[in-house]
Amino acid sequence: MRRCVMLPISDGVGGALGTKVFAELEVYLRDNTWCQYQSNSDLLGIFSRYRENLPQHLKSPEVIRTVSERLKSGSIIRVNLIKEIGSLEIQLDVIGTNGEDLLFSERSVQNSDDLEIAAQTVRNWLEIYGKIIPYDGKITGILGDQITLDIGKGYSIKMGQDFTAKRLKGVKKHPLLKKVVEWEARSLASGKIFSISDNQALGVVKVYKSDTKLQPGDWVRLEPLKDDKTLDELRYPQDPKDSFGKLGIASLYLTAGQSSLGVSNNGSKRLGGLMLGFQGRAEAWVTRNWFGHLELGRSLGTLKKSSGNLDSSKSDYQRGTFKFGGGYKYLPLGFFYGPQVDFYAGYASHVYKADFNSTDGLGEFGISGFNLGVGTNFPVGREYRGVLRAEFIPFADFSDDDSVYGSAKTTSWLQLEMGVKYQYGPALTLDGLFEMTSAKATFSGPVKSVSAQDTGFKLGASMNF
Repeated sequence: MRRCVMLPISDGVGGALGTKVFAELEVYLRDNTWCQYQSNSDLLGIFSRYRENLPQHLKSPEVIRTVSERLKSGSIIRVNLIKEIGSLEIQLDVIGTNGEDLLFSERSVQNSDDLEIAAQTVRNWLEIYGKIIPYDGKITGILGDQITLDIGKGYSIKMGQDFTAKRLKGVKKHPLLKKVVEWEARSLASGKIFSISDNQALGVVKVYKSDTKLQPGDWVRLEPLKDDKTLDELRYPQDPKDSFGKLGIASLYLTAGQSSLGVSNNGSKRLGGLMLGFQGRAEAWVTRNWFGHLELGRSLGTLKKSSGNLDSSKSDYQRGTFKFGGGYKYLPLGFFYGPQVDFYAGYASHVYKADFNSTDGLGEFGISGFNLGVGTNFPVGREYRGVLRAEFIPFADFSDDDSVYGSAKTTSWLQLEMGVKYQYGPALTLDGLFEMTSAKATFSGPVKSVSAQDTGFKLGASMNF
């Protein structure tokens, strides 16, 4: 309802009256804080389909719905002027997204054709309408107990202001006029505003009043500030300037997948089998954009011969992972909402351990070094976020703990991940991820190369702390 658009003004005299009134009202709507005005120029393509008898089409619910859907506006402002001898009738209707709900309606007859007075009359009505809109903003993003709102510095909002989050249940209409007379909304939570930027505000939920989870699109009603509080009293506890590492995400996963180990030694040989294990990751936000991370993982299984001539038909196999580092979180749409893009770097160590067998060229080796990564997660629905990640070690070191392989000529390591996160609770997501890892080293000795490939799923949860 706070995104508004104004239809062309009908006046019955070819726009002689409506054009001037429209221009004055457009200036008012652009400058006013209650309305996020959508330019009328964007309607030209829509109205080109209704050139014949446009005033009548402007009364059609189908046309109103088309305008609302194309411009994503919830308040469609329709003004009609009727010129009579010595008088001017002014009609204002504000229509909802379905093209039928009458959100606000006023009629007046003035005993002059002064267009300045007509424009001022409509402005006064719109001021009244802006005050009866049942919410101040809408939730656009949720991360744990934090919410992002679609209102910023241009709106009457202050740091530390209390808010109530609500969800629309339905509307009550006048049985004859079909005018909306009451919005029924259920209170879900309350909290406090802790940051305001040009186009959005950030809040933290303090009290949940229902088991129902907040969702993007829920209403937020701001409460008047009760007194002048100091900045220290209003500051959110996680403010990075005063609380290093106090906010982050901890993830724990069970892993299952297929692993294979290949050796080029008197012919190509390969073993493969199922691996089970776990993985844990912690990410601490040093500031809203900079973070540090730590990751540990281990998986176990038994690999069996899949190709080549092997002295042993199977081998116990272990994989271990250790990573730490930090990075920068790019937030194009705000604080943790919208697509997040992480650029990070650090140290990574990966251990591959098979039963020692010098004849088959099997043993324990490691790949480690300075690793680089980029990842993103992005909303794909009200409660889901997609995840993509790529990581590699550009100048990897090879270690040969069992002295089977010797010094490596080339070493490479690459990992790709994709999946989805489901917002199960205010601070908890359920995660399902698919991961692919490839590692390889080449040598100049009897063993020409060793490679390890892993593909598997990670199922678990992530919690904000």
